Parts: sequence; structure tokens; C-alpha cells
Amino acid sequence: MKKERFEQRLFRIFAQAGYSPVQLLTVTPEEMVEIPGITVPNIRAVLCVQNRVLAEQNTLRAGRLVEDRKSTRLN
Repeated sequence: MKKERFEQRLFRIFAQAGYSPVQLLTVTPEEMVEIPGITVPNIRAVLCVQNRVLAEQNTLRAGRLVEDRKSTRLN
């Protein structure tokens, strides 16, 4: 039997629980604990992806916010 890839298994577990792949970015740890068949490494992987994606968005927003504040102080 061919071994299932980690990512494929993760998507399958979430799909069986009724989540779409996009919802992986918004599911909370409390919700993940209730998913049958999910393991601690699965939860850590999802949290890592969430942090990476959300951190990139927040860095852009924070950078713009800092630039906006500097320009207001100079005026």
C-alpha cells in the first residue's frame, strides 16, 4: 500500500470533518481538537501555515501603518 503524503492526509482529515482547504486558515485550535483522526503534528502544521500566511499580511499592513503615521507627523 502506498503511503499517503502528509499534506494529502491533512486535507483528507479536514474534508471528512466538513472543512474546505481554504478554511484551514481560519479554523481555531479548539475546533481542530474536535476533528476525529487529527494529531498534534497535524495541528502544529496548520498553526504554522496560519501564522506564516497571517504574518505576511500583517507585516504589509504594519509597514503601511508605520509609513502613514510618519507622514502625518511630518505634516
